[in-house]
Amino acid sequence: MDYLKDVKEQYENYPYPFRDPEEEKTRLLATEDGYLDKINHYCYAGRQNFDNFRVLIAGGGTGSAAVFLAEQLRDHRNAEIVYLDISSASMNVARKRAEIRGLSRITWVNNSILNLPELNLGPFDYINCVGVLHHLEDHYKGLRILHGQLQDDGCMGVMVYGRHARTAVYQMQELMRLVNTDETNMQAKVDNTKIILSSLPPSNSFKRCEREWLTEVEEYGDIGLYDLFLHSHDHGFDVLEIYDWVESCGLHLVDFIGPEFESRIGYEPKTFITHPGLLKKISALPRPRQQAIAEILSGRIQRHSFYLSRRPTPQAKPDDLHNVPFFFKTTPQGLSQAIDGNPGKTITLTSPDRISVHLTPSRFTSKFLHHLDGAASIKTIFAAIRRDLDAPHLSDGELLDEFKSLYKIFNDIGWMLLRHDSVGPCPPPAGLQARVSKRYSPENS
Repeated sequence: MDYLKDVKEQYENYPYPFRDPEEEKTRLLATEDGYLDKINHYCYAGRQNFDNFRVLIAGGGTGSAAVFLAEQLRDHRNAEIVYLDISSASMNVARKRAEIRGLSRITWVNNSILNLPELNLGPFDYINCVGVLHHLEDHYKGLRILHGQLQDDGCMGVMVYGRHARTAVYQMQELMRLVNTDETNMQAKVDNTKIILSSLPPSNSFKRCEREWLTEVEEYGDIGLYDLFLHSHDHGFDVLEIYDWVESCGLHLVDFIGPEFESRIGYEPKTFITHPGLLKKISALPRPRQQAIAEILSGRIQRHSFYLSRRPTPQAKPDDLHNVPFFFKTTPQGLSQAIDGNPGKTITLTSPDRISVHLTPSRFTSKFLHHLDGAASIKTIFAAIRRDLDAPHLSDGELLDEFKSLYKIFNDIGWMLLRHDSVGPCPPPAGLQARVSKRYSPENS
């Protein structure tokens, strides 16, 4: 089998995922790894201002990552995006989306990741490679090639499929390879898959969980069906394999950053296990093994999304008092008042991704929240609390110990990030869309 030929043929005929460029006039699709606030926090210790920032979209598909990052970087000096994809059909969709938005600082390259060493496009500050490496025949080679395109302090946002949660999908892929033996016509393969899906008995593994997956087919049609069931190469990863793969390529896994149970909290055994004795035993294991246990316990990690870096610890830390804590994507309403009204009582917090955690307020929790405005540094917040309480003796260390506990809870569920006080906030996506939508509003037509 000619691996690259088969992959290229698929995406020329079924550019994935389906996107209608006209929808760019009314909405901006965000990608989980692509928020500049998130990249800054996890990859640059909160100190990146994104001027002169070079991005490679490696396997850009129909353009969501390229469009989202280009829109955020539009006003940054000399920022540049290079889009690379093997499929000209996919690239045409992406280019049209960017054209509608008036995004001009994207270089378009119709080629394979495997040819990057000969293309002389790098180096890059950030590489986005989402939904690509699990389709390579040699994912070790692919990751090493991307590593070679990074700046010394560069970072990658990667997504690969999860093996355990996709077990039923992989059984369906095996079934369709058997059914489509010697079948070369792509539409015939699609038609055969539809017949099989309608013929699955209740005992079938995929049938028992089909609602988790068929939304992809309903939303993307034959394009989604082909990518889910008929891809020529689809490798699922588990946590331990990811760590081995990443480390063998000379990189460090910074953190898991997906939505819902694909965020860090979904990789924590304590999310699922409450027995103190067993938790203590599991907590003594190396972190990758703890996360591997949580992955299998959860059964919900269909995709592994994570940042990689050449440096072992590039993320922002609350220990730097010049960092500014801010709520990311959501601002919990009434939390400070709830704490004041129920002193000492444990409060259940539910994130926008429907993950619940328990917060037991400390002496200063309400004060932290009162002064946390997204502009004040940790140092400034501590000084304000000392003034409020008329307690000049309160040390930064004493306040920091309590703040770190609160920060960890918020950061674990994706509520809070940090940026250095020398760097300004990134604009929210809603504001970025407003100027595009205004261009296409009836009064401007």
